[in-house]
This record gives sequence, C-alpha cells and structure tokens, in this order.
Amino acid sequence: MTTSKYFKESEFQSCSPSCSLQDMQQSTMSKFDKARELAGIPFVINSAYRSSEWDRSKGRSGTGAHTLGRAIDIRCNTERNRFLVLSSLIKAGFKRIGIYKRFIHADDSPNHTQEIIWRG
Repeated sequence: MTTSKYFKESEFQSCSPSCSLQDMQQSTMSKFDKARELAGIPFVINSAYRSSEWDRSKGRSGTGAHTLGRAIDIRCNTERNRFLVLSSLIKAGFKRIGIYKRFIHADDSPNHTQEIIWRG
C-alpha cells in the first residue's frame, strides 16, 4: 500500500487523467514528500500515473515514467513557486526534471536517462 505524508488520494483522482495514489511507487512518493517538506509550500498535482494505453492514445511511447508510477507534474504559477519546487526536487534526490511553462515534471525512473533537466 502506497502512503504519503502530504498528498491525498483525492488529489490523484482530480489529476488528468484521473489515477490513484496506489498507482504510484512508494519510493517515488517518499521523495515527493521530502521535496514538499523542503519547499514549504503545497504541491498541486497536474498529472501523475498514466496507463500505457492512455499514454499511447496521446501520441506518446506508452513507456514513460508516468506509466511506471514514478512521475508527477507539479503546477507552478509563479517564479517563486517554480524556484521552491525545483530546488526542493533536486535536494530530495530527483535526477530527471522537466521545466515547462505551467508545471515541473519530476521522476525517478530507473529505465530512463539520469541527471538531466529539459525544457518543454
């Protein structure tokens, strides 16, 4: 059973697409909890787990970190929030981060290239 100190089941159900905290890996959620604690601000989840089928239906590979339950996209709507989220993710041990206009993607997928930051 996957647990989290800061994230509630309802937050995952309101993601796009809807998912469950139970779809996520415990080790990943422990890192997100640590990042949230370090940031000192709430993390609003835009997207978390996605099934391979859903991922492929959007023109993606179906094998991304989201399909492994190892990724979350966190909403960032101010420069200050973006800094707090990004710095806390790095301090918490995330080594795969994507920076987009309205969110930051972070994952700890062992199947994908490590120590990268990309812009979307």
